[in-house]
Amino acid sequence: MHFFESFIYILAFIMIGMIIRPLKRRIILSILSIAIGVFTLHVIFEATRWQLFPLYVALLTSGVIVYLKTARNVVFKNRLRKSLFGGLLVLALISLATSLIFPMYEMPEPTGDYLIGTQSFIINDENRLENYGEEVNTYRSFKIQTWYPAQTSEEGALEPWLEDGKIVARALSRDIGLPFFVLDHTANIMSNAYKNASISEAEDAYPLIILSHGWRGFKNVHSDLAEELASQGYIVVGIDHTYGSIATVLSDETVYLDEDALPPRETTPDFLEHANQLVNTYAGDITTTIDFLESIDETEHSSQIASAMDLTTIGLLGHSTGGGADVAVALNDARIDALLGMDAWVEPLEEPLLSEGLDMPSLFLRSGAWEISYNNDSLSTLIENSTESSPLYQIDGTTHYDFAMVYMYSPLTKYIGFTGSVESEHLNTIMKTMITNFFDDTLKNYPNSDINPGSWDDVREISLD
Repeated sequence: MHFFESFIYILAFIMIGMIIRPLKRRIILSILSIAIGVFTLHVIFEATRWQLFPLYVALLTSGVIVYLKTARNVVFKNRLRKSLFGGLLVLALISLATSLIFPMYEMPEPTGDYLIGTQSFIINDENRLENYGEEVNTYRSFKIQTWYPAQTSEEGALEPWLEDGKIVARALSRDIGLPFFVLDHTANIMSNAYKNASISEAEDAYPLIILSHGWRGFKNVHSDLAEELASQGYIVVGIDHTYGSIATVLSDETVYLDEDALPPRETTPDFLEHANQLVNTYAGDITTTIDFLESIDETEHSSQIASAMDLTTIGLLGHSTGGGADVAVALNDARIDALLGMDAWVEPLEEPLLSEGLDMPSLFLRSGAWEISYNNDSLSTLIENSTESSPLYQIDGTTHYDFAMVYMYSPLTKYIGFTGSVESEHLNTIMKTMITNFFDDTLKNYPNSDINPGSWDDVREISLD
């Protein structure tokens, strides 16, 4: 809760109380003056949000009533005063309850030494026709966002966590069955990245990591990992996989999730065929992104990262469908040097392809919820046939969604099954440490970047013997 917002709650409850228990005239007028000032400062310096609207009504209504009683000597009958007191108190309590259920969280602070810049691009792939949506014979288009080590924070403003704001927030609300406005406040959460900031000149070039979200995800659902890696000296590129993302904002339209792209397993006999097409569509986006980055021009694209990417050192990081797509790319693209999958969904890939195994270092993190899963046999086939180190670690007490930023929405997520029993800050530390250490070891060749999670009781290595 923000500073002035907290004072508004206190002042509202005081003024509601003054409806039935008046104070001295001088004190009342002072409180009214303070309330006007605090409310004005709140509107100017803090974001308004729907959870506060009942509070605003309670504050303003109680203020008017108290002013009329004190300055105008208006007499309110006892029954009316009690009714107003009760009704306004309920409004203030509703506001407090919704603010606690859907609070205004802040993004986790990155731990690296670099400031962070961010810039986005829209990619039109004229080599692929779109598999999804209602329009036919259209080319595949999607959006990417980059996070990179920045030279200074003085050139640009902080970018919101959700780059595309309420469009994404409302798409997510509808997707999980909430009223469309419930997550609007998340559009006001600021990231730790400065838009279009100049890239740091501390290094000649930075390793590249491509970040891919899962089915029904979106590129900013892993911004915490992207910012952490950028602060540690990586250029990270997150992809909004059109029609697999809940909402992708392109140049002239917003493209929403195509639910037919992955119909329910239980009622779809050819479910794995749909899944295979989806994973390979994601994989095509990853390959196209790398091609785009190889051809990006500092003048044509006004890109901060054009001359600072080490395109000879590329890692892939993905969750669920994005992790499966990473595997599909890595099995066929010699440009990939390392891969990390979070509940990587490799089941849709053909067994002969998985049997080839990976020939670069990989790390797989599995949630406790996926300990029993259709995916495990396919993942075992991949790992057992890989020629480089490919350990599998399980984080007990976690769900599939714990690998995304579900902790940013409500403290109730663990009570309704979205998140597990592991405290979010602790899990965030585990994830950032293991991911950063893995890429430091495989992409930067740092000698002391051990991924052994022996200090965490929640994490254990899974033997496939």
